[in-house]
Amino acid sequence: MTCLPFLTKAQEITGKIQNHGKTEMDMVLMLFGMDNPISIGKVDKKGVFTANLENLSIATIPEDSRSMSMGPLYFSFYFSCNGSDAFGEHAEKPAARQDFVRLTNKGEWAGTAFLVSDESLIPWIEDSGYNNAVEGSFYEIIYVEEDVTLSMTCSSSVYASDNEEVPTEYIFDIELKKGFNWIEYIIEQVYETNPDIRASFPSKVKITNLKDPSKMKWVGTYY
Repeated sequence: MTCLPFLTKAQEITGKIQNHGKTEMDMVLMLFGMDNPISIGKVDKKGVFTANLENLSIATIPEDSRSMSMGPLYFSFYFSCNGSDAFGEHAEKPAARQDFVRLTNKGEWAGTAFLVSDESLIPWIEDSGYNNAVEGSFYEIIYVEEDVTLSMTCSSSVYASDNEEVPTEYIFDIELKKGFNWIEYIIEQVYETNPDIRASFPSKVKITNLKDPSKMKWVGTYY
């Protein structure tokens, strides 16, 4: 089920999930645990939704849930650098990552929305060890406790085989505002592997603010 957003205003995205199940659902974040869902909007019976990260509060989240979910910024993105040095003074600033948007019905987790530019990315997101990455973008949400600007490049490496370690490059060009932020991972290069050993993986990725919501496909999986 694919959704093409058609409107964005600051932290707000409006769109429509095609072939939605004719049931209104809440769109929630669960980065502080399933017992602490944070609503970002609703999907109506026709599949129309508005998701908004503006003015969300974590004031009601218990402190123990926050401490369990928060981690250092340098380790809070999908891709990890080879150490924290590239992040400088920002490395240890608290942050929390949300991978997918959850869909709930009467408080029960009823579906998941993957945010991608190409549906071929979803199998890789679900299992990167056995499914090949492709060039394109996928999108997540990150929470930070204070404004942060990152403009740097860092490196890491991925084992393509027992005897081959492939260098990877992650380019950060992003401004995070205190609170919740949409982020875009742009896979610019994919390293082609021997499929008998492991799946192909991103070797060059740019991490930035959401640039063009019209490229986003919201792909729903329902339970």
